[in-house]
Amino acid sequence: MRRLSIIDLSSGQQPIFTEDGSKVIVFNGEIYNYQDLRRGLVARGHTMRSAGDTETVLHLYEERGPDCVSPLRGMFAFAIWDASTETLLLARDRFGIKPLYVVTAPWGIAFASELKALHAARLTSRELDWEALDTYFQLGYIPAPASPFADVRKLEPGHTLVWQRQGDVATRRYWHFPLDSAPSPRDPEACVREWLDGSVAAHLVSDVPVAVFLSGGLDSSAVAASMAVAGNAPHAFTARYSGSGATATDETDLARALATRYGAELTLVDIRPDIRNIFEPIVAALDEPHADDSAIPTWLLSQAVGSRYKVALTGIGGDELFAGYRRHIGLLAAERYAKLPAGVRRIAGAASRLLPEPRNGTLGIDRLKRFLRSGNGAVPDRFLGLMSRLSNGERLALYTPSLRAHITGDAASARFREVFGAQGRPAGLAAGLYLDYMTFLPDDILALSDRLAMAHSLEVRVPFVDHLLVEAVFPIPQRVKIGPWWRGKRLLRRALRPRLPARHFRAPKRGFVGPTSAWLRHELSDMLADELSPERQRRLGYFEPSTVETLLREHLTGRQNQERILWALLCFSTWHRLYAE
Repeated sequence: MRRLSIIDLSSGQQPIFTEDGSKVIVFNGEIYNYQDLRRGLVARGHTMRSAGDTETVLHLYEERGPDCVSPLRGMFAFAIWDASTETLLLARDRFGIKPLYVVTAPWGIAFASELKALHAARLTSRELDWEALDTYFQLGYIPAPASPFADVRKLEPGHTLVWQRQGDVATRRYWHFPLDSAPSPRDPEACVREWLDGSVAAHLVSDVPVAVFLSGGLDSSAVAASMAVAGNAPHAFTARYSGSGATATDETDLARALATRYGAELTLVDIRPDIRNIFEPIVAALDEPHADDSAIPTWLLSQAVGSRYKVALTGIGGDELFAGYRRHIGLLAAERYAKLPAGVRRIAGAASRLLPEPRNGTLGIDRLKRFLRSGNGAVPDRFLGLMSRLSNGERLALYTPSLRAHITGDAASARFREVFGAQGRPAGLAAGLYLDYMTFLPDDILALSDRLAMAHSLEVRVPFVDHLLVEAVFPIPQRVKIGPWWRGKRLLRRALRPRLPARHFRAPKRGFVGPTSAWLRHELSDMLADELSPERQRRLGYFEPSTVETLLREHLTGRQNQERILWALLCFSTWHRLYAE
């Protein structure tokens, strides 16, 4: 088995067997506390033949069985075959940083870190799961446990699966999200700095140098600052956009200011709208239809960093932990909006459709429209409304009648409700953060980051997505996190004031995306028109050609910003050619 050589470079080959050969492990990921765990195992009489983390997990299994996951701090997906009991254990880390696909059938079980492996080995029928694909067109990704293929499932984050030779399969949640509120520490800002520094230090465990992805945002800047404070002046890599709309997305000055402050080396990576030669490789690397346009800068940054490093840290997860997305505040506002008379809300929703779209391609009006149609349903339905690219009616109208007859349109809602009730029913700000942790973070952001980085033999580590950090920060009361005026990331901003330049706190939130709307109207319009042509739509038989043409026309003329659904259609059409045709 091929694994990136990052820890134990000389003796970390896989698979690894126990001394008697009765148990064997294959492992993907990193365990950051493996040295402490290994010392404990040796003290208890275990004999180690390597110096790495993989064998540590195998010996923990000898002691604890499936509960070997509990003491692990890190990101992982692994399989252990126990010949003595003819039992297979599959495990995935608490947040789903590492992927794990599973197929169970009368002939047995198959598993892989990549869907393309199951596809290439013909272990899937490739029958499309259109309930799952409908959630893709609603959200831009497919929430676990579903996949684009009906017979392939994803093991959910924080779960183990035990398969026995006679065919019995049992899954178990081994980690529960820290939903219970706790009193705020006396100095929460100092505690946040201390906790973050501890997580970054843990994620720097490596036998090779470690770089950092840096934007002008608070999260990646916080990680870079923690690295520097620990005495590791990082080599930072920052995206620099060109083409239509590039000025509005440029954060190079902010990145340069932080690099100057800490004496870090800064490399700018140019992100151009000429993506025809890389678009198919990106879609192939993602395994599933995935409509997050941050894939473009992630691919190019990973390519640049991977040419010089094997490991890089990122700021992924800071928004979910400290309330950095507008929808987190939007969900709180939606609770109050839902108390207005239904007639008032209907009028507001209808009036919002008349609002003209901004010519600069920003999504402010689109977000307002989604808020006004979020309705008065249950909390998970409101949150889903804030996330949806198209309403149910608009989305179902996209499909041909023959396909529409097989789609309920309720799969995403059912999943969000299931997740919301699985570990309690959080309220207030915690509800939105928790739902993001259970859906968007693992199935969109982490999936995209891991797959695209690994395509360039680069391991991306995420200090904000660390269970010890989350268990410390998440229970802090809402009033401390966002204050009485609901200011996103208020606590993190206060914690970082001693470490970041003042201009970082005045900069607008941009997100790790490029000027996609403008690119689709200009540089990428020919590529878009070709992939979504009426001829191809009729050949596929999934989408109404006239509806797709309307979406294209509205976007290209600036009448309405349709970048999110058009990007989803573009990514799906390309994925279908690679995986289903």
